[in-house]
Amino acid sequence: MQGLGYLNDNITNEKILCLVRQGTYGRYLKKRKSGKNGVHLTDEEIFLNLPEEIDRLNDLKNGVPIFC
Repeated sequence: MQGLGYLNDNITNEKILCLVRQGTYGRYLKKRKSGKNGVHLTDEEIFLNLPEEIDRLNDLKNGVPIFC
């Protein structure tokens, strides 16, 4: 099952719209270009804005699907 969500990049204050798929031990996030905001993904936002996870956040912004 999949849903719509978004998270914010704290460095650039950019809203990133995501397609969210539930996995066994986490969530798969894929960037989308338009549509409704959906659910605010607060846990994933906090995790991806950590200094050691900036590369994964940049991958998501560049269109690469990631797993959180």
